[in-house]
Amino acid sequence: MLQTRQFKSNVDLARQVGALEPTLKAYVLGYLTSTIPRLLSLIRELQQSDLTLLRKLDLLKKVLIGSVGLNRFPTSCAIIVAGSTILSDFLKRLLAEFRQATPSPSTKHVISKVIRQTTLITTFASAWVAFGLLNRDEAWSRKRAISRAAEAEARPMFFESPNQHHLPPPGYHTSYAGKTIDFTLFALCRAIDAAVVTTWYKTRSSRWHPEKLSPKLALLAQKLTDPWVFSTSSAIIMWAWFYAPARLPKAYNRWISKVANIDHRLIEALRLCRRGDIVYGHNTGYDAELPSLCKELHLSEELGDPSVTVPIPCELYHCGTGRSCEVHAITRFLKTFSLAIRLYLPLQIFSIFRRFELSGKRLAHLLKDAARSSSFLAAFVGLFYYAVCLARTRLGPRVFSQDLIKPQMWDSGLCVLAGCLACGWSILLEKPGRQQEIASFVAPRALATILPRIYDKQYQKREQLAFAASTAVVLNAVRSRNHYVRGALGKLLEGVLN
Repeated sequence: MLQTRQFKSNVDLARQVGALEPTLKAYVLGYLTSTIPRLLSLIRELQQSDLTLLRKLDLLKKVLIGSVGLNRFPTSCAIIVAGSTILSDFLKRLLAEFRQATPSPSTKHVISKVIRQTTLITTFASAWVAFGLLNRDEAWSRKRAISRAAEAEARPMFFESPNQHHLPPPGYHTSYAGKTIDFTLFALCRAIDAAVVTTWYKTRSSRWHPEKLSPKLALLAQKLTDPWVFSTSSAIIMWAWFYAPARLPKAYNRWISKVANIDHRLIEALRLCRRGDIVYGHNTGYDAELPSLCKELHLSEELGDPSVTVPIPCELYHCGTGRSCEVHAITRFLKTFSLAIRLYLPLQIFSIFRRFELSGKRLAHLLKDAARSSSFLAAFVGLFYYAVCLARTRLGPRVFSQDLIKPQMWDSGLCVLAGCLACGWSILLEKPGRQQEIASFVAPRALATILPRIYDKQYQKREQLAFAASTAVVLNAVRSRNHYVRGALGKLLEGVLN
């Protein structure tokens, strides 16, 4: 009898530990996600400094404990997962007992409906609480208020970002919000994706489903949805990089500038054209230092004078690769491929040693994947530059007469728009699975360039609602075990929750 009780006690303890496992996994994963990037950044900084050992250890301690706290990311992850698992399962058992005890069939039917939505409700509630904790950070508000004030003074008027509109005076720092906007937009994009996938598969038996109305068109839509999302997002981001760089995070801006590898004087010339400070055929006093660029490229300085040369020839934008736009595009492709392969290949090699799968077949597959991803990035850059050339001098003026679209209009934004619209379709070189992952990564960043990153705190409930609802949709889809959350995120969350 005593052994039986002890056995039941051990079983109950195992169940309790098992119930806590998803929450513990979420906390550890959140801690690693927030700590590892900071740790790597600290290592790079320490390698370039001559600090004392005690100072280095103090910085290391701050990084390691920086994510430990009630209003930190790991705690929020644990709260959300606990609401989706522990609280949800507890309420389901409680409601199931109540349903069994009630004699009314109508009440039982209502309770059954509530049970089916319990995970959605509890996840929404826990995400609402987690959002509030994450944003309970006065230090972030003070820091953001100071940085916003400094940027407003330093930034030229023509770079004023819509993200700064309708903000209170910088001294009123407590009204700033937006700390979690990246999380919210990421959750929103994944929730939309999960909702679309869920609707697609759950309505397959309907007569109006696209697969029954037009199977070929439905198949084409499935294949092109992710590339379309990526190309649209890329167009928004590249447009912002050209004309409103303040909308992009600094690290993202630096990465695009590194890959684009274009002389800042050319970008400045296009910006001046858009603002109307450069007008073809008129001496406005602005030339974006293009004559100096001509001198460096051993070209006539008149080619860089917009009052004399209409339009500025593509040869100047080619930066020394010659007059041919095709040769310039191919050169850009090769240069970017060389840069990308040095990035992707080490990552692929690391994955081999991490999985202990060193073989000739695996090595060939690795090289193929690295070459494919490098070609995608290289084609992205090459297509952008070639589309710009096609629009402004090669194809655009032949399709549209100068009476309809003048050279000034092409260089005021239409040529850049052509490049923005074309470059993203290089994603078709990637595998379908990679297309989905990349599109999911880029889409929230595109939204962040449109929506304000920093805003008045009186509107924070809107973000909180979006965050809680999106998180609830995603985790509810994961717990349904139907693989409605696609890609690596879906597999990761399934490993945590199920």
